[in-house]
Amino acid sequence: MSSTEATVHRDLPALKPGRSVRDRLLEPNRNFSNSEMKAVRVLLANYPAAGLTTVSKLAKQAGVSDPTVLRLAQRLGFDGFAEMQEALLAEVEAHMRSPLTLPAAQTSRRKPNAYQAFFSETLSQCEAVVRETATADYERAVALLTDPRSEVLCLGGRFSRFLAGILQRCLHHLREGTRLLDGTAADLVDEIASLGRRHVLVVFDYRRYQTDVVRFASEARARGVHVILFTDQWRSPVAEFADVVITAPTATSSPFDTLVTPLLQVEAVAVGVAERLGADWRSRAALLEEVRNDHNVTLGQPSGLTKRKRQRKG
Repeated sequence: MSSTEATVHRDLPALKPGRSVRDRLLEPNRNFSNSEMKAVRVLLANYPAAGLTTVSKLAKQAGVSDPTVLRLAQRLGFDGFAEMQEALLAEVEAHMRSPLTLPAAQTSRRKPNAYQAFFSETLSQCEAVVRETATADYERAVALLTDPRSEVLCLGGRFSRFLAGILQRCLHHLREGTRLLDGTAADLVDEIASLGRRHVLVVFDYRRYQTDVVRFASEARARGVHVILFTDQWRSPVAEFADVVITAPTATSSPFDTLVTPLLQVEAVAVGVAERLGADWRSRAALLEEVRNDHNVTLGQPSGLTKRKRQRKG
């Protein structure tokens, strides 16, 4: 075993019997390299078929070298790519033999109405988010978003700017130094002048990808800005240079791509940020609440409820 291989195996946690390849891909603290992450995303997006091809084909799909794919298999705890494929084939065989794969008895011949069909499709896409988003991408995004030295900027397109706004408002409650970029095209151009290594840019870009969003992200990257991208499975051009790429399936029977799946990811990231910041975010939230109470930002206890309580006490 080479020194590189030995290092890879030392990084591995103890392997547990019965874990699938997907389980291993989704485990936290795997410390995948940037190149390995590209292969991880391809494997999860088309699981298990993507892993049942050749090393070269998988590497080409991911845009990485053949040795990167081989190192990934070792990092997952296999002696090589062939052993990983054997594990994938065993999963396929077990799935085909399982009673759970048999067609369910048809309980009704009624065609679901448009609403129920949409709900069903969207829930299915939410399940795909759970299966296909690498844990390591969440961890990397959270690490960038919790760096106290950075200022976080959030940017989105025509519809996805609402997702950018939700993330920014969540982060605003958790840490200082966050801004939503929601001005005109001229305002975005002005922002470029102040961009630098102290910034983290979170970009939301779904089909059809917006020229101004892609251009701004590209110029930000050129100035040393870290870029986190939320996009669909077809991937915005920003994916070519982003530090972190989090994809979501967005197609349903709706004439509009759903924002439910990326919203799940946004809220998951917010959970990760809160967990990493620990007591720090609670102190900030308490301070914000104190200031808001002083300025009557939110309603207190409804007067009618207070009156009823007094009557009961009397």
